[in-house]
Amino acid sequence: MLRAVDTNDQTTGTEAEGRRESGDRRQRPTPMVSRWLFFGRRKGGRREGEAQFVYVDRPGGWILAAFVAVVGLSLLDAWYTLDLLKRGATEANPVMRAALEISDEAFVVIKTVITVLGAGFLCLHKNWPLGRTCLVIALCGYSALLFYHLYAQQVVGT
Repeated sequence: MLRAVDTNDQTTGTEAEGRRESGDRRQRPTPMVSRWLFFGRRKGGRREGEAQFVYVDRPGGWILAAFVAVVGLSLLDAWYTLDLLKRGATEANPVMRAALEISDEAFVVIKTVITVLGAGFLCLHKNWPLGRTCLVIALCGYSALLFYHLYAQQVVGT
């Protein structure tokens, strides 16, 4: 709570220091994507109670590792998918099937762009419980898909 400072106030210096004398200097909260992304100092909320539902400047090491893992697993998925398609398999995803009709390169580019945008969005929302949950689901899903591809490689053979 803010209050006007009375010049006749008899509080001591330490009492006045513990009290906020002016309003929050920020005009608005940190946006989802700011110019300080990756270069700013904030890794978490500044005040008590700002642990969740806030955007920060620097996502943190575990979030960057999760982002790289999701994108890497997606690229492995693309590589294994193209390999299995050459051996006679079919693509189950209709969006990726349409991309394959354009070219293999278009398939990889479209898949990578979609994955980078989706994983990036989830990483920006690391302070939201749903964002963290979806990121873990993406990691588990791509990991399971990689195991499926490895199994399919053995079944199809060379």
